Amino acid sequence: MRRLRTALAVGLSALALAGAALAADQTYAGPMQWPAGAGYGSSYSSGWVRNYFFKHASGFETTVTFIDNTSYAWHATVRNSSQSTHTTWWTSIVKRGHCRAHAGGFWGSCAVFS
Repeated sequence: MRRLRTALAVGLSALALAGAALAADQTYAGPMQWPAGAGYGSSYSSGWVRNYFFKHASGFETTVTFIDNTSYAWHATVRNSSQSTHTTWWTSIVKRGHCRAHAGGFWGSCAVFS
């Protein structure tokens, strides 16, 4: 019975992650099971404003940031263990979203929005 509840919870989390990813302008990582230390980046665009890391549960430390295409510096970086880690950077310079998992063993996806 416990395995059934766990499987059901993971399945529902995957559906929620997929729904959030479908609403994004670009889902650039996942949904997938994340290993510790994994990092991914979106394509470059001047239109990206919001960057999200959606997770099936809280308690897994992750980072989201924007990286500009001139100095490759990180901007508006947020690191936490919330179920949804997100940042906003209102600028028209060309940049990409980047996300990194500091812990592993969770399901999640990263997406940018204009």
